[in-house]
Amino acid sequence: MAKHAKHPYENNPFTIGLNGIKLLFSHAQSVAIFAIILCVMGFLANLASNIIDIVTSPEFSSYTGQSASRLPATSMPWQAPIYGDSASQAPINAATMAVVAIIIGTIIFGVIVLNIWIFGAFRYTSAQLAADKQVALKEALVESGRHLAGYLWLNIIAFTKILLWSLLFIIPGFIMAIRYSLAGTIFFAEGKKGNAAIKRSLELTKGAWLTTYAAKGIWNLITFGQIDTILQPGADALLYRQLRDVTDANQAKPSAHWLSWLTLFLPIALFVIIFGFIVLMAFILIASGASPQ
Repeated sequence: MAKHAKHPYENNPFTIGLNGIKLLFSHAQSVAIFAIILCVMGFLANLASNIIDIVTSPEFSSYTGQSASRLPATSMPWQAPIYGDSASQAPINAATMAVVAIIIGTIIFGVIVLNIWIFGAFRYTSAQLAADKQVALKEALVESGRHLAGYLWLNIIAFTKILLWSLLFIIPGFIMAIRYSLAGTIFFAEGKKGNAAIKRSLELTKGAWLTTYAAKGIWNLITFGQIDTILQPGADALLYRQLRDVTDANQAKPSAHWLSWLTLFLPIALFVIIFGFIVLMAFILIASGASPQ
C-alpha cells in the first residue's frame, strides 16, 4: 500500500470540525458557497413547513376564529364527481391513480438521485481535501456524475446494512452508520467500490467511532444541525486522513476526547430529563384530578 504523509492526529471533535470548515473554505471556496446555499434553502424550507403546519392547525384556527381550509375529497383528480354509471367510471379512476402514482414515484426517484449526485460531489471534495488539493464545484459535480452508478450502489448497500442493524433495537444501526460514514470518501479517494469501501471504512473507524461521530455531532448540537452540509466535507477529509495514516501504520488510535463523550451523552441526558419531567407532570395532573374536591 502506498505510503502517505503523516498528519498530526487530532481527537478533539470541536477542533476537527473547526479545522475542517477552514480547510473547505481555503481549498474549495465554490463548494463551500454551494454548501451555504443548500443550508439556507434547507432552513427556509423547514421554516415554511413549520409556518404552514401552524397556520393549518386546528389550534390556530380556533384562536383566529376561522376554520382551517381543507380541500374536499372530490377536489382530487382521481376522486372527481362521478356521473352516470359508476361502474363504467371505475377503470378511468384507477388509470388516473396509476398515472399519478407513476409520476410521484418518478419525482421521488429523481430527487433521490439528485441528492446522491450532490452529496457525491461533497464526498469527492472530501477525498481531494484529504490530499490537500484544490477543488472546484464544477469538477466535484462532474466527477460525482461520472461515478454516479457506483456511488448509488454504495449507498444502497450501506442503507440496507444500516437498516438491518437498526432492527436490533436501533442502537447498533446508529453505531454502524457512523462506522460506514467514511465509505463515500474512500470511494473517491481509494477507488474502492461497494462493499470494499464499506469494509475499509470499518477498518479505519475501528476504535475511533466515537471520535468520528463527535467530530460532526458536537457542531450539530451547537448549531442544531443547520450547518451539517458545510461541516461534512472538511471534517470527513480530516477524519479519513488521520485515521488512514494511523491504521496503515498499525498504530493504536488515541482514546476519545472528553468532549466526544459529552457529545454522546448530553442528548441522552437531556432526553431523560425532559421525558422524566413530562412523566412527573402527567402523574401530578392525574393525582390532582383523582383527589376529592
